[in-house]
Amino acid sequence: MAILSSAKADNWVDRGEAAEPVLARILAHYFERPAATDGPWLSAHAAAIRGLVEAGGTEVNVASYLYRTQRELGQPAPPRSRITAIALWHVAKAALVRDFAERVLCGEVPPPLATPDSLSHWLAARLLTAEELEAFENSDEHERKPYADGL
Repeated sequence: MAILSSAKADNWVDRGEAAEPVLARILAHYFERPAATDGPWLSAHAAAIRGLVEAGGTEVNVASYLYRTQRELGQPAPPRSRITAIALWHVAKAALVRDFAERVLCGEVPPPLATPDSLSHWLAARLLTAEELEAFENSDEHERKPYADGL
């Protein structure tokens, strides 16, 4: 059930539409490949860019992807590469943020819970030997409060 989206909205984000068609249109213009004949190729690259952004990629990573694709096609990179990468990143990110907000509002994303252990103890338990950990736990430097309680 969409909470933020409306079928009557003026733009694809607010209508709840997928980012891939918008990404494909930008790529069609950038690579000068008509969407009618190169649809599968454009769709594959649109999905790759969305995945790249979803995995934490920046506009610099998208620019590198465009550059690599241009080289594979044997074409020089046009002067609008950087601005195209920024536009592609923002299109993908807008859809991802909207989709995550929808999931939060629908209750699909549980609220974050404080961990039962402090970060310092968690790290010490994984990095120190048994003797070092025991000494750490017996020292005054160690707190047993969870992070959320220490705020």
